[in-house]
Amino acid sequence: MSAPPKPKRKMPDEYDVLTIKLAAKLKKEVGSEIAALLLVGSVGQGNYVKGDSDCDFYIVIKKDRDKQVEILQKIGMVKAEFENDPQYSSILDLMVFFEEDLNEQNINASSIVNWVHIWTGQQGVLKIGKDNPFSKLKVTEEKLKLGATQMCLDNVFIMRDGFLNTPAANTDELAFYGSEAAIACAQALLVFIGEKGFNRYSVPELFKEKSPVKASPKVVIDARDFRLGAKIDNVTDFVEKCYDFGWAILEYMLKNTK
Repeated sequence: MSAPPKPKRKMPDEYDVLTIKLAAKLKKEVGSEIAALLLVGSVGQGNYVKGDSDCDFYIVIKKDRDKQVEILQKIGMVKAEFENDPQYSSILDLMVFFEEDLNEQNINASSIVNWVHIWTGQQGVLKIGKDNPFSKLKVTEEKLKLGATQMCLDNVFIMRDGFLNTPAANTDELAFYGSEAAIACAQALLVFIGEKGFNRYSVPELFKEKSPVKASPKVVIDARDFRLGAKIDNVTDFVEKCYDFGWAILEYMLKNTK
């Protein structure tokens, strides 16, 4: 009698491998100081687009102000190690939060932590820790709108600073700042109007269908396609459109936030 066939094993992709290796390295270097490591975003939700999606992580540091600089430096060294590895350098995205800042008063007063971060953290997959520190907070639709507005504002200013500090001859970097911010602002608008089930790849079509803002969806379509490897013929024209696109969304949010 022949043996039953062995079940096929799922081959881990670079996102699986990065998650396993990063969690192991952080446990070794700063494990006792970390309240939680969460895999968030499209990879955490399993609806990512291989070759385009980032592998997003949230790290929450335990309450100990005296050690925070030392812990941040250690995390920075771990992050740099993975960023210097060509296999992971283009997909790793990591944000650090302090456990003591994850309360309603600090979130409402902070431009660093906003309610979109909290909602995103609540959907995350726990990789280090026993409890999700984001789950203790109640997120309402109004809070999400405030967070989405802050997210859009942050990305408009990141785009502006990117254009300010990048030489005009460095067209790829200029296009990068424009495309990243345009996609992020479109994502922020979708959250603002109550849409949540999307990833970066599906944003342009959803924006075209749902957006109440008079801004051309072609901008975010071009931004998405650039992130997937397409060329931009006229970078100056493209980044100007990205800038106007971000501001149009921000102005709509500010007018429609209580």
